[in-house]
Amino acid sequence: MKKKLVLITGSKQTRIILHNQLKELLDDYIFIECFAIDEELPGEIDGDVVLYSSESIKHEMKDRLDVQHAHEIVGNRTIHHKHINELLQIPAHTKVLIVNDDDKETLKLIESLYQVGINHVQFIPFKKQKTYYEGVEVAVSPGEIHLCPPYVKHVIDIGVRLFDMATIFELIKSFGFNQSNHSIIWDRYLRNIIELQKKLIEAEGQMKELHLHVKSVVNVVEDGILAVDFNKRITLFNKRLESLFQLSSSDVVDREIQHVISNEGLVEFITSSDEKSQYFNVNGYEMVIYKSMIQESNTTVATFKSVNQAVEIEGKAQSELRKNGFSAKYNYQDIIGEHPALLKTMEISRKMAVTEYPILIQGETGTGKELFAQAIHNHSTRKNGPFLAVNCSAMTDTLLESELFGYEEASFTGAQKGGKKGLFESADKGTIFLDEIGVRPYGHIENLLRQEMGVCA
Repeated sequence: MKKKLVLITGSKQTRIILHNQLKELLDDYIFIECFAIDEELPGEIDGDVVLYSSESIKHEMKDRLDVQHAHEIVGNRTIHHKHINELLQIPAHTKVLIVNDDDKETLKLIESLYQVGINHVQFIPFKKQKTYYEGVEVAVSPGEIHLCPPYVKHVIDIGVRLFDMATIFELIKSFGFNQSNHSIIWDRYLRNIIELQKKLIEAEGQMKELHLHVKSVVNVVEDGILAVDFNKRITLFNKRLESLFQLSSSDVVDREIQHVISNEGLVEFITSSDEKSQYFNVNGYEMVIYKSMIQESNTTVATFKSVNQAVEIEGKAQSELRKNGFSAKYNYQDIIGEHPALLKTMEISRKMAVTEYPILIQGETGTGKELFAQAIHNHSTRKNGPFLAVNCSAMTDTLLESELFGYEEASFTGAQKGGKKGLFESADKGTIFLDEIGVRPYGHIENLLRQEMGVCA
């Protein structure tokens, strides 16, 4: 007749996971019965061995169950081996919050993580009464992710922890299995680990192939490509950037960006700014840097494009828009608000719209300068003409002059054959909106306009 093992856990989920583990290893030799505290419990326990999922569960059951003469064991728990690779991929020195609903079990989990070799990060134990943990952007929890602070950006659920080999050995010893049974049970335990290791090796090989493919792709593009993870560590640095910064990719990947790039403004733009693009002089090269976010991996990607390329792309875009009859789409009725200052500004702009004078619109980023520019255009006598918006921040002084006023053939090295018509000429009988004009030296813009048009911007 089979002997009986009784497993007692705290939750139904833990009961199911641990029961499956024990059944896979021991079902041929013993009968296994399982209970969870959050489910209905029997009045007494009838079994040869009682196995508790933790010390706190044993303590809680002390006055609730009659164990009689059964042998009691408190199981040691360890992280499921399938989650080890995910934890090893956390960047070194990261502050990691370990979240559990029991303080003692939290400390035990930290200890088990160290024991399996997860020692490259700094573990911080979760406390229910504490609401904020400075510098923490990663949390690890064994199925208690609902307890994680909402501001933590990356949460890893390692699921229910399994019984470790020491607990399995103690069960074998308690039931008095013979040597042949020992070998079979150990083989089953090790087979699971080996199968997982095979899958990890296969997945790692696929990841290496994918990484090499991505690396080869980003190395052939003309733009510089930089990727930074949530810890501000560089994860991608292509050949174009190696040439631009005179640094090797192998020397900068996995280092914090502020330790690689000395330009504090550039670092702040990539890691903190809400702006999507900005002009920078990088080691003597004039660049427009575009920034985007990959939400799934919390990664920031910065694309370094030479000003010449940026202007060319914008020029092509403007050309296409002109071909398609691009015009201003907003009117005064699209400007919604009741504040006296806004209403007064609208009144003044309506009066200015019917004149032939240049208009200067001032305001912080995002306050609707282009919205007003389009409304003014559509309220003017030029509303049937083109409306062109030009981003002045993406141009050097020389390029700004050539783009606005055009040039003759062979007027300078690199000038296109046949010369080029300026944007002012393209906007003839319409409106040209010089956006971000404040980032350029205003005196230079004023002199250009006086010289070319005899007006003051």
